[in-house]
Amino acid sequence: MQHDFIEVEHIFDAESFQKYLNNPDSQARVFTSKNAVYSLQNLFSQGRIEIAPKKNFTVGIRATEMLSELGIETNARAGNAISLAQIIARNRDIKSVDFFCGNKSLDDLPEYLESKGVQVHKEVVYNTELVNQNLDTSDVDGMIFLSPTAVYSFFKKNEIDVNVPCFCIGATTSEAIHLRCNNPRVPSNDPSLESVIDKVIEHFQENSKLNA
Repeated sequence: MQHDFIEVEHIFDAESFQKYLNNPDSQARVFTSKNAVYSLQNLFSQGRIEIAPKKNFTVGIRATEMLSELGIETNARAGNAISLAQIIARNRDIKSVDFFCGNKSLDDLPEYLESKGVQVHKEVVYNTELVNQNLDTSDVDGMIFLSPTAVYSFFKKNEIDVNVPCFCIGATTSEAIHLRCNNPRVPSNDPSLESVIDKVIEHFQENSKLNA
């Protein structure tokens, strides 16, 4: 069964969005979510926009592919925000970045970069709202979480048996689960739904062999 524990609205200030896409005082753009790129697609649909040449950094395969479809090539991609921040910090020519994110974006990337002397401007280009609901989890064999925000929302009103494995899309989501329960966590190899599903199949196939 699939349940939505968050709602995303792709709302943004078009003038500010475009301004910081072409910010002359920064050397790079950062996208850690495909939702930020969805908003960029929406901005592009409003009219022709010129994009100044500068470095672009992303988290996840899908966000990278979506940027490429818009004609924006990624200089480096990582599996999570902290890994990406470490890559950015190693670029000595980068002193300032524009981080396109949601209203509930974690501060791990900005805090890391600022600790390394890189200024970060956060441009909020979508809103995420929690959808709290009670679920009967007594017959659940596994849980899939695709964002830290979904984890927060789920555990506000729900609990799961301590033996139920939690499959998560990345390290940040895994850490969010760890802060709320001691269940087994199975992170995906890549930050994509396909990779999470592969882990689910692999996990239950291995269990089936052990119990055969």
